[in-house]
Amino acid sequence: MGIRTAARRLLSRRVSVYDIVELSLWLAIPYVGIGLTWAFFQTQQVARLEDVLTTRVPAGADILSYLLVAALWPLDLLMPAVCAA
Repeated sequence: MGIRTAARRLLSRRVSVYDIVELSLWLAIPYVGIGLTWAFFQTQQVARLEDVLTTRVPAGADILSYLLVAALWPLDLLMPAVCAA
């Protein structure tokens, strides 16, 4: 069985919206877990982002900075020089 045949068989399956939503929720669990752990250990980056956000969102800059670092952790892995600037 070739790759092309296997790809056609996989793509020809009927998938419901429910299945896609369930798959995305299962994939979100490790993403959020890794992101929150990453943000917990990146305290300097959270503090820098909090300093920037304090002028724009004074009430929730600390939480927002933590959540942004947690959500954008793949970018920090791929481009650490850009995220550190």
